[in-house]
Amino acid sequence: MTDEDTETEAELVTRDGGLSTRQEFQMRFALAQALGENLPGDEDYYEVFNWDKNPTVEDYFALALRNPYAYAVTFLPPETTWRDPPEIDDHAEPSGSADQTSFEADVEDLVDDLRLWHYCRRADKLAGIGKFGALVLEFDDTEDPSDLDTPVEQGSELTGLRPFSRASVADVRVGGPGSGRWNEPIRYQLDFSDENENEGVIRQEGPETVWVHWSRVIHIPSDELLDDELRGIPRQKPVYNNLIDIERTLGSAGQLAYRAAAWGIHINISENFDVDDGGDELREHLQRWQHGLENVLRTHGADDVKSLGGEEIEPSPIIDPNIEAISSQTGIPQSVLKGNETGERATTQDLKEWYGKISERRNEFVEPLIVRELIDRLVDFGSIEPPAGDGYDTIWKPLAELSEADQADVRETRADVLETWMQVAPGILTPEQQLEYIEDGKLPAELDTAELPPLDEDNDEVEAQWQSLQAGD
Repeated sequence: MTDEDTETEAELVTRDGGLSTRQEFQMRFALAQALGENLPGDEDYYEVFNWDKNPTVEDYFALALRNPYAYAVTFLPPETTWRDPPEIDDHAEPSGSADQTSFEADVEDLVDDLRLWHYCRRADKLAGIGKFGALVLEFDDTEDPSDLDTPVEQGSELTGLRPFSRASVADVRVGGPGSGRWNEPIRYQLDFSDENENEGVIRQEGPETVWVHWSRVIHIPSDELLDDELRGIPRQKPVYNNLIDIERTLGSAGQLAYRAAAWGIHINISENFDVDDGGDELREHLQRWQHGLENVLRTHGADDVKSLGGEEIEPSPIIDPNIEAISSQTGIPQSVLKGNETGERATTQDLKEWYGKISERRNEFVEPLIVRELIDRLVDFGSIEPPAGDGYDTIWKPLAELSEADQADVRETRADVLETWMQVAPGILTPEQQLEYIEDGKLPAELDTAELPPLDEDNDEVEAQWQSLQAGD
């Protein structure tokens, strides 16, 4: 990256009034320049291995679209997160004979009419390509592109959504002290042109670059935030070197395999052969044989003919350690990262760990930063009715259902817990309540689980289930 590139990037996020956060970018640039210099000697191993110290969002985007492992690292977490969209549940019960509160009905209308979760899913995917992305909200209070740079009018109706990656965000202005939005976005300059405009098929009608007021944008950082509330870490960045090495290895193996398949022949010309008289004829014959136009190789004038075959290439010893490193950093199990290439499905333990990570991602990232940010924004603008109760819940469908064998194991463990429990506290549950616990894991609401008697058992599974009971799970 040149100094000019650094200056351009440094101007992306500026404070209101023109005060730049260039110092932050200069610090990041200095850290990037220090890569490869933490080993003894004068060599910069980033240069030796030809690793890019500061890849751009365009580099990440291009690699995600062409490399299968980069695609998985970038898009698999949001794809799994949004496999089943959330359900929004008002804390209040519907009045009368209605099945939903007005709030729930308004959200469902947006989901059905505007494909609300579809656009949230796309915005989540695009946000991880760079440091952040943006979900732009279109309301019925705009008649001209310049109207997008004004606050949303109260009571405006949401009419559409559009996701943008960091590659389409030309500039972001954040508020300064006293603005009410200190270090928070106040305006976005978005590039509405087609990111594949070199194809010349789709062109933007009207201005291609437009300023948009913050109230019309849901700001979505990449998954992990560190010292910055707006810019996260691109999903590929921690494993970019590994992805590049895989790309090189696969490309080299393919090229070498091609060269091995396109084998040739080595011919020693006999000392008694007159090259001047018969050389052209021999050369033409060999070319015709090489291209399959003749199936007989005549060796008149040739003292020795040897086949030049290629060597067998095995890229796995290089690729597998890189996949292991990618899996370790991203939390994507190797069996999930590789897919079904060996004909075997991911192990139950791998899926359990992966789904646990996705469940955490739903609760800690997607729900507060995308789902609630969007719904709360619409409630504040009067675009939808507020919850009738004291709030609402975001309910996600479990990513995997237990198999019949797993369910049988769970019921057996509950029965073991119950047997021990009834020995130390006989009569505390009726037979019907015991059966409900074994089947569903539910205890009567009036039972105080904090007063459960201690369990004197060496069985780890029983002990875990007992602790779950005492925790009220």
